Amino acid sequence: MNRIALSLLAFVMCFCTDHVVAGELEPQQHAWHAKYKGQDNAPLPEEMLLNTDSEPDLSEGFTSLFNGKDLSGWTAKGGSCTFEVKDGILVGQVVPGSNSTYLSTERDDFDDFIFTCDMKWEESCNSGVMFRAQSKPGKNGTETVFGPQAEMEGFTQDRHWSGGIYGQSCGGYFYPLWLKEHKEARAATTEDIWNRVTISAQGNVVKTWINGVPAAHWIDDGSYPKGFFGLQVHKGAKGTVLWKNIRVKELENEPAATPNASASKRPNVLFILADDLGWSDTTLFGTTKLYQTPNIERLAKRGMTFTRAYSSSPLCSPTRASVLTGLSPARHGITSPTCHLPKVVLEPKVSETGPPNKFSTVPESVTRLDTKYYTLAEMFRDNGYATGHFGKWHLGPEPYSPLEHGFDVDVPHHPGPGPAGSYVAPWKFKDFDHDPVIPDEHLEDRMAKEAVRFLEQHTNEPFFLNYWMFSVHAPFDAKKELIEEYRDRVDPKDPQRCPTYAAMIESMDDAIGTLLDTLDRLGIADETIIVFASDNGGNMYNEVDGTTATSNAPLRGGKATMYEGGVRGPAIVVQPGVVESGSRSDAIIQSIDFYPTLLEMLAIDAQPNQRFDGVSIVPALQGKPLQRDAIFTYFPHDPPVPNWMPPSVSVHQGDWKLIRIFHGGPNGSHRYKLFNLKNDLGERINLAAKHPDRVQQMDKLIGQHLVETKAVRPLVNKNFDPAKYNAGAEGKGNLKRSGNKPKKGKQRVQRKPVAGWLPGGTCDLSVANSVLRVSSTGGDPHLSFSLPEVVKASTMTFTVEMQSKSSGSGQVFWKEVGQPYSAERSQVFDVTHDGNVHTYSIQLSPQGPVQGVRIDPSNGAGQIEIRQMRLLDGNGVPIHEWNFADAGR
Repeated sequence: MNRIALSLLAFVMCFCTDHVVAGELEPQQHAWHAKYKGQDNAPLPEEMLLNTDSEPDLSEGFTSLFNGKDLSGWTAKGGSCTFEVKDGILVGQVVPGSNSTYLSTERDDFDDFIFTCDMKWEESCNSGVMFRAQSKPGKNGTETVFGPQAEMEGFTQDRHWSGGIYGQSCGGYFYPLWLKEHKEARAATTEDIWNRVTISAQGNVVKTWINGVPAAHWIDDGSYPKGFFGLQVHKGAKGTVLWKNIRVKELENEPAATPNASASKRPNVLFILADDLGWSDTTLFGTTKLYQTPNIERLAKRGMTFTRAYSSSPLCSPTRASVLTGLSPARHGITSPTCHLPKVVLEPKVSETGPPNKFSTVPESVTRLDTKYYTLAEMFRDNGYATGHFGKWHLGPEPYSPLEHGFDVDVPHHPGPGPAGSYVAPWKFKDFDHDPVIPDEHLEDRMAKEAVRFLEQHTNEPFFLNYWMFSVHAPFDAKKELIEEYRDRVDPKDPQRCPTYAAMIESMDDAIGTLLDTLDRLGIADETIIVFASDNGGNMYNEVDGTTATSNAPLRGGKATMYEGGVRGPAIVVQPGVVESGSRSDAIIQSIDFYPTLLEMLAIDAQPNQRFDGVSIVPALQGKPLQRDAIFTYFPHDPPVPNWMPPSVSVHQGDWKLIRIFHGGPNGSHRYKLFNLKNDLGERINLAAKHPDRVQQMDKLIGQHLVETKAVRPLVNKNFDPAKYNAGAEGKGNLKRSGNKPKKGKQRVQRKPVAGWLPGGTCDLSVANSVLRVSSTGGDPHLSFSLPEVVKASTMTFTVEMQSKSSGSGQVFWKEVGQPYSAERSQVFDVTHDGNVHTYSIQLSPQGPVQGVRIDPSNGAGQIEIRQMRLLDGNGVPIHEWNFADAGR
């Protein structure tokens, strides 16, 4: 259900007045339906109630809110658009560059009322009347206004939804006028005359009229019981809107309609999802000497710790989508973390051709969590819960943000893959600044404070707090004093020896402690279910402080790999009075299980025909055996990180794990890795040849899973050239240097570009005899170039003619606008280091506009000479060429 469906349910359960249910979507409104619901061919948004009431009597009992002389009793919030009084008329003027501005009543406790005013436009612009509105601190000392608004569009758009209810800064349209039955309401507003807007709000029932014509009939879910009125001047290039006769009649409070009478008796839910936190990154399993996680241990003492908990994917976005839908990435189609990129992909697809050095093709991932899914948050909201999302999202910007997926609140409303800029302030979020009193405020400290505020606001009602931590994802920075403290503790022989990462973990753990302290202080800890998990394994491909960010030992691999280090992580579930405190379970669970589990824990039914790929783990939480045959991990990608694998899918069944590498065997057949995790947790001994029957049996399960989920699978690459395939390069990815500060005592040397190329890592550049000489002193030589013009996203080819006496593989990166160089946006290529000239051609597949390229010609020390490089478009036409004949003169 969405808000409209919830409105119907609340109305039927709690009111007995006559009503009419609407039916058919107006054909010309399909485009707007698509924009706000994410799909044009979807069924109608359940049943929308129609307003069939006559406009209320406006003759008696009203109090004027505007004296016709000045702005007494009103104050402007939000942007800097202007308001003034002219000849008894209130005039609002758009100021170009300003955010939307709201002239708001100073009184903020209007609950049940009939409001009316007259509106007119001198110059077309978007506007509206906020009611029961609220505000919160915004950017640069401003206030962000949010809540319901009676939309008044001012003829700037062809949809004419004036009189509809819009959730300003809180989810978009609650009640748009897009049905055939709304045709008269859409035509009621007239451009050149005064238009009367009337709003009736009694309990949860809100109705609107435009010039006496019935418009909206919306039932609030209880999120906005009272607040202030606000007259909006929407941001834009121009516009002038006029108001007069602004009056209100306050009514006696009606009992609020509640969607589910038993909701107040249900437990609260706190869901904490850490980012990139590996199985060995906490003190739960005795795998770390350096990291300190006392609050995670404290959480474990309250509930059950799972020793074999798996993410749905070795990368973040796919797992996050699985948590919210209960579906496998093979089904929902988000299989890579590309949801922040500009390209909107709602259906996966796969090509029959790819680079000649790859035996299988790589499907294109979905890049947005489609609003067709009934999410975990929508389930909570439709069952009377206040819903708040705090932290990382990475499932798409508006109209695919948390506000479109069931959350009433979203902080900091950021669609990116990690913190904007850094963890330690100043940050670079669009509308979310650090506390000016705390100049070096840590992001996770602030997020915990925001979450605490939400807890305090909803102590007396059930809530779903979705705290998806930014920690411990890149960028790698932390509180300076903590870094230095851990630097003194580091054992150079310990595989976990990164002081920056250790400090990041401590800040993450502190935030968890803040939430636990708040639940205790508010006296609601015994009423709150807590779920704690990670979205994938620990990061072992970024170099930080001269080492990997972390180590997942004794597990093999890490984030972006199909080995245990990429998918096994910590998980804890707390339910006071039900789940035994301090207990442990070796049941195999996965991210897709949390949705059906919470439904059973809360005795809430799933939607009709709603399906899950996960199962309820309530039996395990009760200390009983968990009846499940297998879990699956679908990852049809091959990012060039250490221990990488070609596109693959795996199945866990008991102690056994089988990995199918798509088309990696002879003549396009599949290749297999079979491990017994009980005897070989580090996945070093491939038993596939020794146990062919087990391989066949488990591969049959994989096949069934792919068919049942309708997975878009890798295909045999028709361009595959066995001569260009290097089997020895499989799994041998490069470490990538992070942007964190250098070790104490060392200074960063600012190097200058040579022939436009900026040297980095362990190399220096020079030009002589028409060649670019790369002198590498270590394992990370690289050089980058900023293109003079941004290039539109398309398939590209990068060619380089060079000779090398270094070692290791090469790698070409492309830099998309607004994004750093990253392993996800790169291609590895094999290099011959025999001192002779060779030409290499590398295919690039950017998803967004490209503004730079980078080449790592090797990953070892030695001398390399580059004669020329070219960047070509998909038709082989040069985008940019580099030769060095004149560069040294």
